[in-house]
Amino acid sequence: MVFFPKTLLPLHIFEPRYRTMIADALRGDQTLCVALLQSGWEADYEGSPPVHPVACVGRIVQHEQLADGRYNIVLQGEARVMIEGYERLLPYRVGRLRLLEDDAQWATSKTVERETAKLVSLFRERFGDDATVLDIAASLGAQLGPEAIVNSIAMHMDVEPRLKQFLLEIDSVGARYRSVIKILNQALTTQDRIDQVRHRLPEDPSLN
Repeated sequence: MVFFPKTLLPLHIFEPRYRTMIADALRGDQTLCVALLQSGWEADYEGSPPVHPVACVGRIVQHEQLADGRYNIVLQGEARVMIEGYERLLPYRVGRLRLLEDDAQWATSKTVERETAKLVSLFRERFGDDATVLDIAASLGAQLGPEAIVNSIAMHMDVEPRLKQFLLEIDSVGARYRSVIKILNQALTTQDRIDQVRHRLPEDPSLN
């Protein structure tokens, strides 16, 4: 999946190699790198299939080990990184990472409060039928800064992972905000068009 800085990511860890990874991380600096698998990963999932090089490092802020050795954890995104290589591939990958800086100038602009409110409103409008996503949207606001709001919405939008990866690779928070707004507006336009012709569709899908 695609993980963003300043967001929270709950994960259920059940594969043996990743149980080992979590145990090692908890004994160390409690950080993990989350990267999106590239297309075709199914052919080598048990090995080390290629991932997109721009990823996100998160810190384990909550963890629970279950009786059978599985883990429930929560990661807090800390920074975007570039994966430049690997020190080890088995039983899990240990990467060589380079920190990527974000241009956060937009987050201190005079218009950021108004633009952030617009973003949250669009998010609610587009995903209002999904109670889980609506709860996420409702939790955004005063307790989160502008960058956290943009990144949280980018991560939870119901769009293809490759589009989220595109958003992660943008190195300006302002540019990421504008891209998220564009995606939400396009999604609303598409939904409006579907709603306009929905009454013309037969109730029985087999008649389409």
